[in-house]
Amino acid sequence: MKLILIVLLIGAGALAFTNPNEADFREHVRQKEGLPGTLGLVVADLVSGGKKGGIQRDNYIIASKFYIGGDGVLPREDVSWGIAGKFIEIKK
Repeated sequence: MKLILIVLLIGAGALAFTNPNEADFREHVRQKEGLPGTLGLVVADLVSGGKKGGIQRDNYIIASKFYIGGDGVLPREDVSWGIAGKFIEIKK
């Protein structure tokens, strides 16, 4: 029983350590989408007008949900989950 608990704690710690942040998501969009994705991020930053920028993150310690908008002009749109340094796009 203790072994299972230790393995689960180590696994949760590894997921928490590799949990991506906003900068990681921006880099992912730049690599995947290229120039159109970069321009989309810039437009989202400009339209949002907030200090946080256009991309926001809900942090759940071992995973994160990334979304655009939700703080004024743009309605909130969930775009991706991030876990273990990888991103899973949310289908609309």
